[in-house]
Amino acid sequence: MSLAENIRARRQELKLSQVYVADRLGVSRQAVSKWEAGRSEPTASNLVDLAELLEISVSDLVKAPSAPSAEEKSTLILRTNLSLMAIILQAGVLNSCTYATYTVVEGEKVPDHGFMLFKLALLLACSVWMAWNLRYEKDLVQRRKNSRIELVYCCVQAAVALCTYHFGLGLLGTLLILTVLLFYVLHINPKYMNRPFGKKDVFQ
Repeated sequence: MSLAENIRARRQELKLSQVYVADRLGVSRQAVSKWEAGRSEPTASNLVDLAELLEISVSDLVKAPSAPSAEEKSTLILRTNLSLMAIILQAGVLNSCTYATYTVVEGEKVPDHGFMLFKLALLLACSVWMAWNLRYEKDLVQRRKNSRIELVYCCVQAAVALCTYHFGLGLLGTLLILTVLLFYVLHINPKYMNRPFGKKDVFQ
């Protein structure tokens, strides 16, 4: 699997498309896609040509990544937990914004706009924290992809929250926000964003 990861990472680093690589090697784009997915491997001659095209030695291309040190594992765990905390806290604050807050003035309940503004400011801070955590991704192509995915996630959660507030969904709205959160953390992040959420073997 290290060969597949090395091919994909080096191609993206050089900003080459799969189609370009396929044309230069005289293979189909599907073949390059399979190499990068680990479903097949290039032939010996293709491997030599591929290494030359990617401006890397064959030994470096097939080399497996070294195991992370204890310090690197600790850093990865810390960064993962910080990112996860930001996502969960943002969803929690967003959910709290769907419930109107009131204060009693002269025996009458009136909306507490000051507290609502405080919650919105806290929501903005959590969203900025989420965006700031994207910097942990060193691959710039992946980071841009992550930014787009996270923006879509935030828009979906905002739409759910607005519907919850407008239609007074209450607990149902809370469950919808929680469902979107779990889908994002357990499925989208590990599969599309190169984040280890939901992967049991990531720190082994």
